[in-house]
Amino acid sequence: MGYLLVNCFVKTMARIRFRVLRAVCRPTIRFAVGGTLLAALAALAACSGPVQPPPAMHVSASVAERTLRLAVRDIPPGREITALVLVGAGGSETPARSRERTVREESSGGNAGPGVAVGASGGSSSSVDPYISLGYLFRNDDKTRRSQRITAEIPIVDPAAYAAGYRDWRIEVRYRDNFGDLQRASIPAPPP
Repeated sequence: MGYLLVNCFVKTMARIRFRVLRAVCRPTIRFAVGGTLLAALAALAACSGPVQPPPAMHVSASVAERTLRLAVRDIPPGREITALVLVGAGGSETPARSRERTVREESSGGNAGPGVAVGASGGSSSSVDPYISLGYLFRNDDKTRRSQRITAEIPIVDPAAYAAGYRDWRIEVRYRDNFGDLQRASIPAPPP
């Protein structure tokens, strides 16, 4: 039994070492012309993908009595909300009076460290071979997702005017993008 455990351990460690070396020692592309600069540019070009548009924010609104309740969620990192405004039919603006910002972080990925597995191989017509596997677990998927959400309330100054022409009103989310430029996103005002 001791020989089987040692034999399984040696085979398992050999498989782990092979996979680690295969992952770490991948062949690199080298060019004779241009030396390291060309190799670096080729590596960067291979890693880059198509340019992705900035992620979309989700804006929703509802009316409760004389107040417009607004929620902006999935705000991308680096985007700063500067103003939340209700714009009337004539261009009048009512800014949000109360704002609350919530940031949530989620991380994924396994723990790195030693690992032990116990199992058996074989079937009903052949003998069953139990095994114990010892190894080291490498963490390769370490992602942290951060999501931001802002809730706000905008008072409706003239509820009768809003109810009569809410289709001509809009809600604007004003923000600064990753480059520091001011941007605007707008949605139609919700029905009363």
